[in-house]
Amino acid sequence: MKQDVIPPKSRYNIEALARGLEILSLFSYETPALSLSQVVDLLQINKSTAYRVLSTLQSMGYLEQSSSTRLYRPGLKVLQLGFTAINTLELRQVTRPFLEKLSQQIGETVSLAVLDGFRTIYVDRIRNQAIVGVVLGVGSSLPAHCTALGKVLLAGLPDDELRTLLASQDLSVYTPKTIATKETLLAELQTIREQGYALDDEELASGLRAIAAPVRNLSKQTVASVNVTGTTLNITQERLFEEILPALLSTTNQISNALGVFSG
Repeated sequence: MKQDVIPPKSRYNIEALARGLEILSLFSYETPALSLSQVVDLLQINKSTAYRVLSTLQSMGYLEQSSSTRLYRPGLKVLQLGFTAINTLELRQVTRPFLEKLSQQIGETVSLAVLDGFRTIYVDRIRNQAIVGVVLGVGSSLPAHCTALGKVLLAGLPDDELRTLLASQDLSVYTPKTIATKETLLAELQTIREQGYALDDEELASGLRAIAAPVRNLSKQTVASVNVTGTTLNITQERLFEEILPALLSTTNQISNALGVFSG
């Protein structure tokens, strides 16, 4: 029988908080998603208590629930708790050497991001001091539809989850090149799935160009994306495809392999 991991009660214990933390601790690489009944069985608590805690965690952004499977999985709210927490993330620890090598190789800014709803959150960023445009740091977030990083992450979602997410979104326009309709976005995401990378050609900011590719786990699911970004003067179309794209794809493949070895 599973032992209760909640410490002995004292007058300082807050049981609801303890239950919430205990539920969050159930998720792991091997168990990325759980149903309500699984949480009940694992923690040996009643269904109504489990549902209340799960609903609270979901409403606060610490859990997400799939509209199709009804399974819960951790959200990315932890990334907003502070840069110290971000610095300890396994993903950042594994990818950092590869990002640094890529940035040194091509001399441009390289970033790592994950998806939080319809926004990308920057987990790491190796800056080239020559970059212009949007100033971003670790923990910053941007709408997913107008960045190469975000479009790669959206393209990695299952169709039903993607359409459910898009149904509640408005596509903000930042430049004349920003994708403004959901139909256009869906068509581009399909192209991204087929070609394995995404472009941002002045969609977020004029004069800024980026290319991104997915990082995948052992199950071939997209868990993050890496981009190379710079000015349109530095990143010409010719250089983009002849030099940067091959280096980027090599890097994301190496990261995906490293994540598999590290987590396997």
